[in-house]
Amino acid sequence: MTTRQYDIVVFGATGFTGKLTVQYLSQKMEESGFSFAIAGRDFNKLQALKNELVAVDRANESVGVEVADVRDEASMMALAAKTRVLITTVGPYIKYGEAAIKACAEKGTDYLDLTGELEFVDRMYAKYDTVARATKCRLIHCCGFDSIPHDLGVLFAVQHLSEEVGELVREDVKVDGFVKVGGKFSGGTWHSAINAFSRITKTVDLKKFWLNLTQGKDVDGRKIRTAKPQLRYDYGLRSWVVPFPTIDGQVVRRSAELFEQYGRRFTYGHYLQIRRLPKLFLTLGGFSSLVALSQFSWSRNKLLELFPQGEGPAAGDRERAWFKVIIRAQTGRHQVVASVRGGDPGYGETAKMLSESALTLILEQEHLEPVYGVLTPATAMGNVLIDRLDEAGIKFTLIEEH
Repeated sequence: MTTRQYDIVVFGATGFTGKLTVQYLSQKMEESGFSFAIAGRDFNKLQALKNELVAVDRANESVGVEVADVRDEASMMALAAKTRVLITTVGPYIKYGEAAIKACAEKGTDYLDLTGELEFVDRMYAKYDTVARATKCRLIHCCGFDSIPHDLGVLFAVQHLSEEVGELVREDVKVDGFVKVGGKFSGGTWHSAINAFSRITKTVDLKKFWLNLTQGKDVDGRKIRTAKPQLRYDYGLRSWVVPFPTIDGQVVRRSAELFEQYGRRFTYGHYLQIRRLPKLFLTLGGFSSLVALSQFSWSRNKLLELFPQGEGPAAGDRERAWFKVIIRAQTGRHQVVASVRGGDPGYGETAKMLSESALTLILEQEHLEPVYGVLTPATAMGNVLIDRLDEAGIKFTLIEEH
C-alpha cells in the first residue's frame, strides 16, 4: 500500500462535533500509535485548536494542520492523497459533502461521515460506488448515531438469532428497532435536518425512492422489505411506537441486501419509542410543523437562525444525555431481543463511534473483509467495530432469547 503522511485526517475539525472527534482521537493517539491531522478552511482556527490540544498534552505537537476547502477541488484531492482515512463532519452534506467523497474515491482513501441525509447517500452511491471499487477504498456513510447503533445492533441480534436457530438463509426474518433518546442537538444537526426537510419535494427520483421503500428489493432471490408503517402501542415495551422516517432503516436494509445471513426474506421496522401519550402528540405535531415551515424560504431562514451552526449543548447537558436502542429479531418460534446503550447520542457518543470507525479501518485491517465501494458500517466493519465500541463503553447486550 502507498505510504501516506497521516493515518487519519479530520476535516471540519473546528466544528462542534469535529472538535469532540479530535479530542477523542488525541487521547487515543499515543497508546495506539497512529498519526492524524486536523483540517478545514481556516488556518487560524485550526492552529488555535491545535494549541488547545497541546495545552492538554505536549504529545499533541505531532498533530498535523492542513488547509482545504470544498470549493477548491485541488485542495480536497491533495488532502485525500495524504491520508489513509478521511473523516468529514462538514455538513449539510447535500451542500458540502461531495468534494470529500469524490476525492477519496479517486485517491483510494477510506472515507467516513456522519450524514443522515437520504438524498446525499443515494446520489453518492450512484456516482462513486464503481470508482471506489476500482481504487479499492471504503466509502462509509452514517458512522454516528445515524446509523451505527441500529445497523450494528441488527447485526448483533441477527447473529444471536442464527446461533439459536441455525443458518437463516432459508428463514423469514423479521426485525424491529426501537429507539429512545434524551439530549439536546447542535446547530449543525439542526441545519442538516431543516435543509433535508426543505428538499423533500426536490429529492432526485423521489417517486422511485418511495416505491423502493415500500415495496423493497429482491436480491438473488431474497426479499428485503420495510415493515408497513404503523403507529401502535407495544405491550412488551409498554410504550407507543411511532414509525421513524430517518435514514437508519435504509442503512439496515442495505446491509441486509449484502448479508445472506439475514435470511431469505428480511423485513425491518424502524420506530421511535414514546411512553406517554401527550409527548406522542407533541412529537407528531412538531415534526409535521417543521416539515411544513421548511418549505418556504422566509420561515426556513427563521428556523435556521434559532440554532447557529458551530454551536452545541453544554458539557453538563451532554453528560446527562443518553440513548437506548432495542432490537427485536424473530423467525418462526424463536426470538432474540438485544439492546445498544450509550451516553450523549448526538455528540459524545457520535464522536466516539466516528473515531472508533476510523481506528477500526487503520488498526484492524487484517480482521476486515476485503470489500470496497459505498458500504454500511455493518458490511464494512461488522463485529470488529462492535467489539471496539463495546470496550469503549457503548454496550451491545443480549436481553433475552427464547
